[in-house]
Formats: sequence, structure tokens, C-alpha cells
Amino acid sequence: MKSIVVPIDDDRSSDWVVNHVVPLYHQAPLRIYLLNVQPVLSRYVARFIPASELHDYHQENGLRVLQPVMAKLDAAGVPHIDRVLVGRKAETIVQFARTCRCDQIILPSQTPSLLSNLGLGSISSQIRHLIGVGAGCDICEVC
Repeated sequence: MKSIVVPIDDDRSSDWVVNHVVPLYHQAPLRIYLLNVQPVLSRYVARFIPASELHDYHQENGLRVLQPVMAKLDAAGVPHIDRVLVGRKAETIVQFARTCRCDQIILPSQTPSLLSNLGLGSISSQIRHLIGVGAGCDICEVC
């Protein structure tokens, strides 16, 4: 079974995900990972918060971002696996895709800019750079 990872970074992402992933699932069954990457809190802030509370904080915020997409996929009858991780977005997405042996990373298309062409402003360009050529994991950008 083919596996895909769909990184979700804000709660406005539900439309493009549903419009792309639901038809893919109906063509052939997929293992769909919905992934939200929460930023690491600075050490200065984190040292005052117990680890369990910090974990709960990241999970709660991440699931709140994933919730609209989860609800729409559930309504469409499309099964999904939901994950919230903490780290740098591009690196964490690539590491997750490799660990779970995902065949494809599906990202929203973004307007190209000078910074994104240099790999500085766009998560998708950073992911492309990190994943490399011939890595066995395609990157698909959709509108």
C-alpha cells in the first residue's frame, strides 16, 4: 500500500487537502499521514515547564490545527493517521517521511520567490533540498 504524508501547518489547509487526497484515496487505497510540526520552544522558556505539560501543549496545539482536515476526511470516509511532532518543519517532515517510508509528500503550492528559489523562504523548497534526488519519496505540490 502506498503511503503519503500531508504536512498541515494551519487550520485553513483543509480545502486543498480534501480536494486532492480524497480522489487519490478513491483511485487506490493509501496510508495517509496527516502531520503537524510544532516549533521547539526556546530552552529558556522550556526549562520552566514540566516535560509532560510541554508535551501536552504541543499535542493540543497540533491537534487543533489538524482537526478541520481530520473532520473532512472522516466525513468523506477516508482513513488517516494523525501525528504531531516537535522540531524544525522541513527537517522533521523529511525525517518522518523517511521513517514511515512514505512514497510521497503532498504540499500546497506556493508562489515562487527569490528566497524560495534559494531555499530560504519556502518549506517545500527546503524539503526538496533535504530529500535529494532519487530518494524514493516524491514531492507533490497542489493548489
